[in-house]
Amino acid sequence: MAVRLSSDDAAVTEAILSGLETPVRPILQAYASDDEADECSDHEIEEEEEDDEEEGVQVVTARVAEPYNTVTNNSIQSFHEYELTQSESLTFLYNLLYDDNSQLSKSDILIILNSLKIREEKLPFSFDSSNFSDIQGVRWPQGLKQKFNNDRRRVGKDNWFHNIPNSRENALKKLNIKGYQIKTEFFKFHRFFSKLKLHITHLQLRNLVCCGTNIGQGIYYPSSYFHDSHMQTISVNDGDQDYHSFFKINRIMPDKRASGKSHSMKVDCLIDSRNLVKNSNSRISTLACTNNYLASGTFEGSYILSDVSNPEEVRNIGEYHLSSNIDGITNQIIINEPDQELIVSSNDKSMRLIDLNKHKITQLYSLPFPLNCSALNPNNSNELFVTGDNINSYIVDKRIKFSYNNNLGFKSHDDFGFGCDWSSQNENLLLTGNQDSCVKLWDKRFNEKPLYSWSGTLGFSEARYGAPVRNCKFSHNGDYIAWAESLDHVGIIQVNDLLQTDSEIQSRIQSIDFLGKCCGLNFAPIEQDRGEQLIIGVIDCPLGGILSYKLESKDKSLDFDYYF
Repeated sequence: MAVRLSSDDAAVTEAILSGLETPVRPILQAYASDDEADECSDHEIEEEEEDDEEEGVQVVTARVAEPYNTVTNNSIQSFHEYELTQSESLTFLYNLLYDDNSQLSKSDILIILNSLKIREEKLPFSFDSSNFSDIQGVRWPQGLKQKFNNDRRRVGKDNWFHNIPNSRENALKKLNIKGYQIKTEFFKFHRFFSKLKLHITHLQLRNLVCCGTNIGQGIYYPSSYFHDSHMQTISVNDGDQDYHSFFKINRIMPDKRASGKSHSMKVDCLIDSRNLVKNSNSRISTLACTNNYLASGTFEGSYILSDVSNPEEVRNIGEYHLSSNIDGITNQIIINEPDQELIVSSNDKSMRLIDLNKHKITQLYSLPFPLNCSALNPNNSNELFVTGDNINSYIVDKRIKFSYNNNLGFKSHDDFGFGCDWSSQNENLLLTGNQDSCVKLWDKRFNEKPLYSWSGTLGFSEARYGAPVRNCKFSHNGDYIAWAESLDHVGIIQVNDLLQTDSEIQSRIQSIDFLGKCCGLNFAPIEQDRGEQLIIGVIDCPLGGILSYKLESKDKSLDFDYYF
């Protein structure tokens, strides 16, 4: 809950909510008390910090706001609750009841809540776009979705979290891609898996949904719960009881026991932390996987390694502790199978190289700032492109000690970085996504200036409303770039379109618009590597789930195999 209610306000709210046919009030109350205790069991479903302060740069450290603090225009540098909790659809609608600047009337909000209630009553496990008005299954009354989106951008503009004051405003002055000619659909909407309950506990770490190159082996995602002293799942509404958090790592994949064209899926739990020895009360901070391994990083400086090479017999290899430092969060993991190593980026300013067979740290690589994301050079596994709590990104060589003088720094962003990638198609192309709300494409031979820089809102709304960019990826074959703002938007652009024009107006852009926090962005090859599938994790109450988009090959063969 974002506001204290006067007696008059409470009476108005009571009257509005009591007029609903849906029990929205308990849901809102649950979110006001951070109730995330969804019941989830293994089942099958058949469808229908910052001390690297640079000279002249003011760094602001995040702090947790006291309960009932209202998100205001002054909170942009101090609070992070908007991105983490108050942007949830139901909570956001509730707060709009007391927002004099909202484009939605109380009657409009009532109508939207009823639309959400109708959605919940008829919601299948997943669906395509044939029977629903939008990709998340909401039938929006005419004109209300646009008003809702306008309010989202207006409120977000003053409440996005930044570590460095005015970083967005400064970054927007340096864009060289400022618009587009047409919207297109490179990737076609495939399905939305609407009943998967995803969860994050950190607003900036968004690598929590993953899949390997064989997407038929499954998509992995975490869920969080609470339990009492008897290890029974409870609701945090039971506030007079002692409870502890626990997590599950879940997988959704095709059900091979069903007929090939039935589109039946199964969801199973691969890890339940209540069964773990060292991480029973841990929280998941990141996921990474290949076709053979799944690595689950924790806030407590550990990781859990699983063997997923046989989808029918997943095996827990072990739990491994890396750091007891209070800042030892496992921010990101790369599974480098050719070299049989894990590359772990941690918040304690360290990169750890770990032998995948012996599970021993072979090298501890220290940096002067917390490391949030790294990308391996596809042609030279000794080189990594890294970004973190620093306005610059760097190419580092694992064999050489880091120093600002010896390492190539890419200088143009104005805030901390949480996304980066290295093109598999062109070794010279690098990508960064930053809290300053911008995405930049680099040529590694020219580090002083990016090739192209654009706002994360490109294709969606005005640049001045841009949210922090928390994910960015090259597609599997390197032909496309995708990026995700903190909320509601994923953009896609074709690399060749960028490289073949000098205009500030991009010819084509795809905008994938939804409601919720993006918690994962993944590409996987399909159709014998001639097509690609894009997986987007979305966290929201009640609109969360996993989005699937497909780029079909131009020479697509007959579909004898099933892909989900």
